[in-house]
Amino acid sequence: MTGDKRLHRIPDKVEYDQRHSDDFRGDVKEVGFHFCGYDYDTAEEQLKIYLHYDQLYYWKLAELSKMGKGFLDGQLWGTKCPKCGDKFFPPRVNCWNLDCNLEKTEWVQLAQKGVVHTFTIAGWSGKSSLKRLPFVLAYVIVDGCKTAVANELRGLKPWDAEFGMPVKVVWAPKKERRAAITDFHFEPADGWKPGPMNPEKERMKELCEPVYEWVKSMQ
Repeated sequence: MTGDKRLHRIPDKVEYDQRHSDDFRGDVKEVGFHFCGYDYDTAEEQLKIYLHYDQLYYWKLAELSKMGKGFLDGQLWGTKCPKCGDKFFPPRVNCWNLDCNLEKTEWVQLAQKGVVHTFTIAGWSGKSSLKRLPFVLAYVIVDGCKTAVANELRGLKPWDAEFGMPVKVVWAPKKERRAAITDFHFEPADGWKPGPMNPEKERMKELCEPVYEWVKSMQ
């Protein structure tokens, strides 16, 4: 038992707070998805997420429950092959090394740091993040894993992002986490400083400037 007040103890009797009002019983309003709560079976390590969109529904994370519960608790869980030692985040159920003959992997808690494998600068996005444009989307190799995870890289000027730069994990406030990849983002590691401007960085900066002006026009 985690003590998390969002733990969904009575699945068939959901109570909605002011933010997630029970307004779907009247005229249907397009209010988007709402995270209502969750169940976590500690014995089976199964995480069930409850969402509201016109009606309550849920899905199970099944083999990925350990990872999803870790997001709620501010932990990163990946998998590791017991034969070759390769680690994976996002996790893989079986090792991809042919010599391991699809060996079933084991859960391991990962250090909350990594390096940027590749990145792009977003000049357009969905409604929820329009006012943060332009921002960096990066594929990050966490804690030496053999897979890379995509997430937002914040805390720097977009044109200062670099391949191989060290980054750290920064979590959303606990009450705002939804057992989703958006529960955290990346920021430059403590002490990291960008390299000097070069022609490519100057080009990226020039492309970002009209996006900044467009975002200002939405204020």
